[in-house]
Amino acid sequence: MIRSGSGLFRDLESGAETILEPGMAFAFPPDRGHEYYPRSHEPWHVGFIGFHGSAALQMLEELGLLPSTPFRPERFSDCWDEIGGIWHTVNQQNTSRLAESAMQELSVTTYRLLLMLRQSDASPGTVSRLETETVRNEALNKAVGLINEHFTEPLLISNLAGAVGYSVQHFQRLFVQEYGVTPHKYLQNLRLQRALQMITEDSSVAVQDIALNLGMETNYFIRVFRNTYGCTPGVMKTRLHGEGEKVPSGAPFTN
Repeated sequence: MIRSGSGLFRDLESGAETILEPGMAFAFPPDRGHEYYPRSHEPWHVGFIGFHGSAALQMLEELGLLPSTPFRPERFSDCWDEIGGIWHTVNQQNTSRLAESAMQELSVTTYRLLLMLRQSDASPGTVSRLETETVRNEALNKAVGLINEHFTEPLLISNLAGAVGYSVQHFQRLFVQEYGVTPHKYLQNLRLQRALQMITEDSSVAVQDIALNLGMETNYFIRVFRNTYGCTPGVMKTRLHGEGEKVPSGAPFTN
């Protein structure tokens, strides 16, 4: 939970980055690599607890706290006080192992905290999550539109990610989740579809002209074409216009 200041949270497995600001709460799966730090030199007041157990992950999911999405609890101050109560219970124990009564108190307080966070999820938290989903979908739709419009031009995925406001790693992860392929593969499939269309419509078109039309270097275009269709563009022209063979079944497709 963030009481003041702002910071950056990074998932080390996916590369996804999340901005955490005052009034926000954020849950993260147990035993998953991560790092977080302030965004500036101003104080960043963060409170957190960690817990584990065979039911931890399932419980967080059922309470709507996972997948990880920052939200603003309606009862933030009360939740913050509960975290403080957990700290106090732990710190007042003088032994290396907590007494059974202290463990029970910690369990009760932790469950109460999670339920308070879950209850708040029905109002501001839900709005925040829906807003996040909307922003993500709009960004991905914009990205696909840019690819469809500019796939015949030199197009860098880094520029595409920047145009929709995401880091490259986060953008690629969201794109794969939504479309089942990477942005690069989606772009490549569009180009190959266009190449096959050009070959089908004009038997005299030069391979260099096809590559140029697609914004690709000729040798790279030939290699990608062969890896996908099992033959070079020249052989494909012969099959389509000379021998009359059908297009191989391994043709790429896009959503």
